[in-house]
Amino acid sequence: MRDTVVIGDIHGCGEELRFMFKKLQRWARDCRIILIGDLLTKGPRPDLVVEEILLRQRAGKPIEIVCGNHEGRALAALRRAGPDGKTEGLPPRLAAMVDILADADLLDEAQEILLRAMRTPFIRGRRPAWTVVHAGVDPDRGFLRTPQRTRITIKSAPDQFDWWWNYDGHDGLLVVGHKPLARPLILRNDAGRAVVAAIDTGCCYGGFLTAYRIGADRCLMIPSRQRRQFNFRRRVSRRPSETAWRVASVGRGRKLVR
Repeated sequence: MRDTVVIGDIHGCGEELRFMFKKLQRWARDCRIILIGDLLTKGPRPDLVVEEILLRQRAGKPIEIVCGNHEGRALAALRRAGPDGKTEGLPPRLAAMVDILADADLLDEAQEILLRAMRTPFIRGRRPAWTVVHAGVDPDRGFLRTPQRTRITIKSAPDQFDWWWNYDGHDGLLVVGHKPLARPLILRNDAGRAVVAAIDTGCCYGGFLTAYRIGADRCLMIPSRQRRQFNFRRRVSRRPSETAWRVASVGRGRKLVR
């Protein structure tokens, strides 16, 4: 059965995505590729993100995309800018995204990609059961009862524990992004099976672009070319004293490409 690779939040880091796809040709040549959302905003090369997606599609290598919390605002900005790419009144980051895409003549293509993402709130697989969703679930409600807005926005306050520490594993493995961490976080049950894979490692903030290969249970990390904006030693998920998960670590066989 073909394995699945999920790539974390890209946020306009097109050079890193290009390098990731290059490395995936050897690391996961025939795998299914899923992008976890937040494709174009914040980073310096949203045009390359669009181009890389289009290149793979035209080569007969389809990419699936789930909706992140930035897709709606990015699409709204592009629609407001119109075919001429007018940026008056847009927030600075969205205006910069529009300008870059307009200069590359990719406004229409970017909208098509964002629309496709917004039509896909999550992707589920079987054997073993897994779900790719942008942010996560309300652990008290479970996946099916969690509102879609919560699935793409849930994030703990600074004084709270992250939702995954209270997740009971009922919905199988959840692969998520949204909250930037210093390293990918893989939570496991007593049998060693992954139940949560959090793979947003802050590429647009100077961290890494991370891919998680579900079946192999391994990560591939591409260092960011962006200026470091956080002290990433502090970008961790604080662990409660009591949790169902005995192991919290990066995936087995983690591979870091420099």
